[in-house]
Amino acid sequence: MKDVELLRQFREALPSARDESRETARAALLERTEAAGRTGLEGRAPAWRSRRVRLAVAGVGIAAVLVALPVAIFGGSGRVEPAAADILRETAVVAATREATTPGPGEFLYTRSKSAYLTATPYLPAGERHLCTGRNPCDMTGAPQWSALRPVVRETWVSFDGSRMGRAREVSGEARFVSEDQRRHWVAAGEPPLPEAGHVEDMTLSGSGEFVDASGLPTDPVSLRELIEARKIPGLSGPPGEAETFVLIGDMLRGTYLPAEIRAALYEVTAELPGVELLGKVEDPVGRPGMGVAFTDEKRGTRQELIFDPETSVLLGERVSLVRSGVYGFEAPPGTPIGYTAYLESKVVDSVGKDAPAGAGATDNTVNCYDRPSLGASTAIIHGDDPVATCAEVWLEGAMDTSRGPSSPHLVACTDADQISAHVFPASSSTVCDRLGLVPLQPKLP
Repeated sequence: MKDVELLRQFREALPSARDESRETARAALLERTEAAGRTGLEGRAPAWRSRRVRLAVAGVGIAAVLVALPVAIFGGSGRVEPAAADILRETAVVAATREATTPGPGEFLYTRSKSAYLTATPYLPAGERHLCTGRNPCDMTGAPQWSALRPVVRETWVSFDGSRMGRAREVSGEARFVSEDQRRHWVAAGEPPLPEAGHVEDMTLSGSGEFVDASGLPTDPVSLRELIEARKIPGLSGPPGEAETFVLIGDMLRGTYLPAEIRAALYEVTAELPGVELLGKVEDPVGRPGMGVAFTDEKRGTRQELIFDPETSVLLGERVSLVRSGVYGFEAPPGTPIGYTAYLESKVVDSVGKDAPAGAGATDNTVNCYDRPSLGASTAIIHGDDPVATCAEVWLEGAMDTSRGPSSPHLVACTDADQISAHVFPASSSTVCDRLGLVPLQPKLP
């Protein structure tokens, strides 16, 4: 099915352009259009690690039979331990001397990690079972369910400036149950297939993702903490609460591209965050020694850990575990891990590696089609060599605005200062580019 036909059908299901529905429609449209060509790596991201680089995946779709088990972390109280604060401040001093891993124009940020997260399917009576996916979630309320810990080794090559197509490669490990009751529920569900060990998913990525733009971030820990707690840093979002703030700090600390002064400020912020406790010397998920700090949510019954190397300030890994049995239906002892990630490598490279899928490493021709002249408008993200013609086809198919029928307004193509991303708006003249802080997109020479 063509991208524009998929967009047209999806747009018909959206509400009319009411102010209260715009953000919902925009998020849904983005998710659907990206889903047209991705295998679901992002969709299966663990719920407790929800802040992720948003990238469109080009390739053949693979239906997801398993979904991430919701593991939310909220609340928290108390004071940070003095010992934890001292260690974190010392690490902040080290972080201030570390050089950032920042790719240049046309380069990629390569990362390699090993993680495991819970995938689950509720146990439903015979005849009532149905496919559960990230976009078609099952109602797990009150229903027995099974879950398994699925380990993967993941590599990504992401174009830092968005000018080239990237790559993501995952190799699955052997899934295991975290408790015997989960195995029993799996048997009761008919022993559906578990993720196959050794399975490889290799695909092309489009876009630079949601790298945190550190250019306007304060290096003062107090000011930085205020932005994090107010959820005003682009690319980072989540519910209120100190536990969620702790998670967001972890999301930022793994960004090796952030300037040294920002990473140092993040450790200072963590040192002042109430509820943070010192775990002392621990091992990360792959056995490397490090220093651990944690935030425990007694209400939810989970504990989030950050493990870092105090001598280098590098974040080694993260772990989520149970603090009591019975949480989320798990009859498992306290301390049982229900998710983890170990960050193994991060460096700048100039290619997407050997045996990459078709298109990886090539110039990115992603086009952003907006339904009104605003960067906050509903957006269709598709691919095309001619941005205006590409978006005009989307409009003519009725995918952008079902209320006006198949027609196309006058369209204007803009881009950012480095002429990388194409943004196409319905507007009468190129002055819209200036108003939005962009520049007119120059046509390609024949």
